[in-house]
Amino acid sequence: MWAGNNEVLSGWANWSDRIAYKKAVGADEQERIGVGMAVIFDRVLRDAAERRDPDAVYWPGSPSSNYEDKPDIDGDGDRHYWDVWGGKKPVEAYLDSCPRFMSEYGLQSMPEMKTIRSFATDADFSPTSPVMKAHQKFLKGEGNDRLLFYIREKYREPRDFAEFVYLSQMMQAEGIELAALHHRACRPVTMGSLFWQINDVWPGASWASIDYYGRWKALQFRARHFYAPLAIAAARKDGATKISLISDATVPTAAVWRVRTLDVDGKALATTETPATLAPLSATAVATLPDATLFAGGDPARTIAVAELVVEGRVTSRALVSAAPKTMTLPDPGLTAKWAGDRLTLTASKLARAVWIDFGKLEATPSDNAFDLLPGESITVTIASKESEAALRRALTVRTLAGVAAVKS
Repeated sequence: MWAGNNEVLSGWANWSDRIAYKKAVGADEQERIGVGMAVIFDRVLRDAAERRDPDAVYWPGSPSSNYEDKPDIDGDGDRHYWDVWGGKKPVEAYLDSCPRFMSEYGLQSMPEMKTIRSFATDADFSPTSPVMKAHQKFLKGEGNDRLLFYIREKYREPRDFAEFVYLSQMMQAEGIELAALHHRACRPVTMGSLFWQINDVWPGASWASIDYYGRWKALQFRARHFYAPLAIAAARKDGATKISLISDATVPTAAVWRVRTLDVDGKALATTETPATLAPLSATAVATLPDATLFAGGDPARTIAVAELVVEGRVTSRALVSAAPKTMTLPDPGLTAKWAGDRLTLTASKLARAVWIDFGKLEATPSDNAFDLLPGESITVTIASKESEAALRRALTVRTLAGVAAVKS
């Protein structure tokens, strides 16, 4: 695909500074500029792209409606949605829009501590330090305040700089996951969802899911799950949760979707299971559950609902829902670790939210990260590293939303 411009058309139509400029220059100059853009983007560049690369698609701008309507609207063409982050709306505002194609939206996060140490010392480890502001290009260096705003909305005040970094990544991952699954659940109205952005041109805070050194943030790990061919979405809004089943498979898929309600210690409060056949290339809303039903009368501070899609006896997708995500009383998850060569198995005795495996200054990458563990659940990941097993054992640190976890071997 060739795109004639990025945000030139939508900026001219919608941005406050462009609107003020159009008023200032008057109707004749406004018309001259508008016609000039139409000639460039709808004729000159379209003709060049179609003649020189006839197998590709030409699109006059991102976003645009291909000159069928106004640019950057839900009902035609693609959208760039920045009411969340840029406009400070809560991440739940993503649920208000089902565009035809969402080609840009995003949330920032910090890169991991190893990357930060490449440009900063311990004395710089504050969101407001000059070095951190220099490596933050949103709002001319003041963007870390926006990061803190969304962290506080979702979780709590970070207790130290390392937790600020960790919570920023989890906030980004969970916010984009909410949006992407919602877009997928809007099918066939919404037929695409591209978050901004995948990579970085230098180390610093950004919207990327992979940092400058190629290290995966939490978002990149989570994207493999929320973009999986078969998925379940559980979107909670206004005291009710909509459950949708999503299939990118080209054949019907027999499955079971279930909802379990349990407390943070693992006590089961309710379970329902429903067989379903997922139609090819589809999204189907299967239930809308009010909080009273979903949480089965449990204490909101200690109760979680787990929506799962089961195919051939295996959970292929999972979504956790909380009635009080910011004020949940999360226990020490009671993690234990077992090593077998390059394979690490973590087991939680109680709910472990947003598990992050880290090896400090050592270069080591787990095959999965940024996941939840239910009480009694285990996960085995492979650790890619040149370091010895003994060194990795010593360096292992695990964070959860409850804090840095004490891990027993």
